[in-house]
This record gives sequence, structure tokens and C-alpha cells, in this order.
Amino acid sequence: MCSGRVSPHFILKAFQEGADGVFVAGCHIGSCHYGKGNYMTAKRVAVMKDLLGFIGISPKRLRLEWIATSESNKFANAVSDFTQEITRLGPSPLRKTPRKMKTDKVMEAATVQPLGK
Repeated sequence: MCSGRVSPHFILKAFQEGADGVFVAGCHIGSCHYGKGNYMTAKRVAVMKDLLGFIGISPKRLRLEWIATSESNKFANAVSDFTQEITRLGPSPLRKTPRKMKTDKVMEAATVQPLGK
């Protein structure tokens, strides 16, 4: 999917639903397979960062990276770096309840209850 298809609505919805951060990756500027999608993305993300700051959410919670499909190491490093940044920032101020990890649900389901209790 072209990064130009990432609507500001999708970004706002993710934060509204309690996402701690949003990572958008697209083709390098000038290399868009669909023409000018990444130019639109660059403008939209800049506006969205301003909007996030205005409503009290750190603009660092939204990251845009230009990564070609052949740059798997760059992608892995960018995601790792973003994850560390989000961890430093802590949970989203819009998050209503603490999230449980999927592993927590698995452990709850796997817990054996004694008979007769």
C-alpha cells in the first residue's frame, strides 16, 4: 500500500483507540510507485505532528520513515528505535485502561484451578 493512502483519520483513530505510537513507512521521496504519494504523506505527517502537539500528545509518538523494500535492516532498526522511544514516553495519555499482553491472556487460560474450589 502506498503511504499516500494513510489518511490523517487513520492516525487520529489509532491514537483515539489508545495506541502509544504510530509508525508510517513509505518509499523514498522521488521513488513513489504511484507518483507523488510520499509527498502527500510528508505534508500530512507534518500537519499531524503539529495537531498532536496542539492537543497535548507528544509529536514523537508519530514517526515517518522513508524505507525502500530492499532496506530490511533499515526497517528493523527504525522500528526498534521507535519502540524504544515509545517505551521512554510511556503509555499514551489517551489510553483508557492498561493493556494486557497477549501472553497474559494465554497464561490466564493455561492456569489450572484445583478441583473442588
